[in-house]
Amino acid sequence: MKKSYYFAELSSSYDAEIQDLLNDSEGNSALKLRLKEKRQELKSILPMIEFSPEMVVPVFYDAFSFPNPKAMAAAVMCEPDDGDFPSWADVSAVVKLESWAAPYLAAVLAEGAGEEFMVTAACLEFIRKFDQSAPQSASKNDDDEEESGDEENRGSLNSDEDGDDEGRDLAEAGDDWLGEQGFDSLKS
Repeated sequence: MKKSYYFAELSSSYDAEIQDLLNDSEGNSALKLRLKEKRQELKSILPMIEFSPEMVVPVFYDAFSFPNPKAMAAAVMCEPDDGDFPSWADVSAVVKLESWAAPYLAAVLAEGAGEEFMVTAACLEFIRKFDQSAPQSASKNDDDEEESGDEENRGSLNSDEDGDDEGRDLAEAGDDWLGEQGFDSLKS
């Protein structure tokens, strides 16, 4: 799924937040309990919607359904500062919010940044549910499969045997960027 830089960054942070909520310190499933706690403490975490929205979005975990995925796919391509970021009125017309989430919606919309946050929340939930390239939930406990996948990925990223220069090009681009920022080049 293509995403704007804003949503690519936030979806990664949101996924990490959900991963943190999945299990307690003993490895037991804790997602339902922790989501309930997040919802109960909404009033105290509400100020975070402007500077750390991924910490508040779990309040709306599974609160949205998406009857118009094309409209949502377009929304996740937008940047908040570009002028093309959809309004909450636009997004609320193409999503369905579960009735249990109505009190949380009202609390968020009472805030100055509430409408933009709700657009962000709907988009992050859309990405979580439909982005096939996003990391999968940690509820899958097949360690052998994960380990073999990691080894395969390491091998393909580090080898140029098949003529793939992507890893080298990325390193050169990174070196060029560091040079532009005033750092010494790693090139000889």
